[in-house]
Amino acid sequence: MVPFRVRKDAKSWFKDLYRDKSFKIDFDTFYFCFIAGVATGRKRAMTGEDTSEMIDYFPQPYGASSKILVGLFLSAEMEKLGLVMTERERVHLEIAKLVRHDSSNHLTAAGVGEFSQYAHGGFDILLEWFDDRPRSLDTFERQFKRKLDAQLSNVG
Repeated sequence: MVPFRVRKDAKSWFKDLYRDKSFKIDFDTFYFCFIAGVATGRKRAMTGEDTSEMIDYFPQPYGASSKILVGLFLSAEMEKLGLVMTERERVHLEIAKLVRHDSSNHLTAAGVGEFSQYAHGGFDILLEWFDDRPRSLDTFERQFKRKLDAQLSNVG
């Protein structure tokens, strides 16, 4: 199983939230980066030396939402490829490259790599959205939601 990867500079950016125990696991950082990336369609390939290996499954509390996260990922990928759901054969072919039903994270090795690229690109988005790194989770979440809502209202 291929593990998810988080950017080292993202972990450093969120360091105050680790310090005050708001973030307990690296997946907390990965999650916010992924959501920003998938919402904006921003991906970025990163080298192994610029990232840290995490785990190869969705930890709690993210496990319960893993299928939703994978669904957001697939939707973004289909949009990037310019596919519409009526192109059933091609959609199935592309999804088969990314999803594996018997995997603990529901993804193929290629799928994990692409999924992580949204988190890597999402961190770039966070740097654009915020003037400074987060100091408190409550403030960050409120600002993140406002930025995300504004982004999503521009999409449709």
